[in-house]
Amino acid sequence: MNIKFTNPSDSVKVSKYSKTVLTEIMKESGLTKIIITSTARTVADQARIMYSNIEKHGANEQKRLYSGYGDKVIDVYVDLKSKGKTRAEIISAMQKKIITLGPSKVSSHVADFSKLNVVDIAPSSIPKGLQLKFEKAVADDSRIKRFFKPPKDPAYHLEITQ
Repeated sequence: MNIKFTNPSDSVKVSKYSKTVLTEIMKESGLTKIIITSTARTVADQARIMYSNIEKHGANEQKRLYSGYGDKVIDVYVDLKSKGKTRAEIISAMQKKIITLGPSKVSSHVADFSKLNVVDIAPSSIPKGLQLKFEKAVADDSRIKRFFKPPKDPAYHLEITQ
């Protein structure tokens, strides 16, 4: 089994236990390789990623992904963008809002990764013929706390309690 990371330094943010869970899911679904595109994030990373995704996909599309807490961070972007603020000013304000709200309430990616591992898996790394088997294996695995998949989330988002 081959678990690749688009950012190799992210591999230390995924526990041995979580890698075992992922490997067993891969075996059950017939996969030999997956690509993890995102794991634990800092508040700064979360704000930057949210900013980039809003720029790329629009605020309304991003609000589909987040709860009310994330929506409040998106509202900061919308407000400051309409006032002509710079990218740096907006991201800084988004970071402050994330901290005020509670980082893990905005995104599980900002949770304490010693307690919860969050991984996003690139859908492109899962062959079309195995996607349903993969989705079923994840959904049936009691070690997975939460699971989002396309089109709700652009990636396969898995949360594994440690």
